[in-house]
Amino acid sequence: TTTADMRSITTCGGIESLNSETIFTIVEQMPQFPGGIVAMNQFIADNLKYPELSKKDKTSGRVYVRFVVSKEGKLCDAQIIRSLDAYCDKEALRVIRSMPNWTPGKQNGINVPVYYIVPIAFSLPLQ
Repeated sequence: TTTADMRSITTCGGIESLNSETIFTIVEQMPQFPGGIVAMNQFIADNLKYPELSKKDKTSGRVYVRFVVSKEGKLCDAQIIRSLDAYCDKEALRVIRSMPNWTPGKQNGINVPVYYIVPIAFSLPLQ
């Protein structure tokens, strides 16, 4: 199992706390969006608003967002790990932060915090 050690103050669901526990990157049971990947993709499609300035500039591609799914299933510490442009990045973060709680990841049958990466595609209609 690959892990990252976090010893910083983090905010999760409006609760700020000192977090010194290990955040996993791979666990026996990965966190899951309610309804699975298909439901997550539908949630993103239903809630994503293509930024007007990005449309005007004909910007398209993917933004990769990394976040932590906490032991309670809350999404925390969302950050862009691969940028497209400032407007698409901001919109991708907005959509991720608006997601409902997930089913948390488990290691040895115990809920643990897990890093998760979601690519969000911005594509213009073909003309």
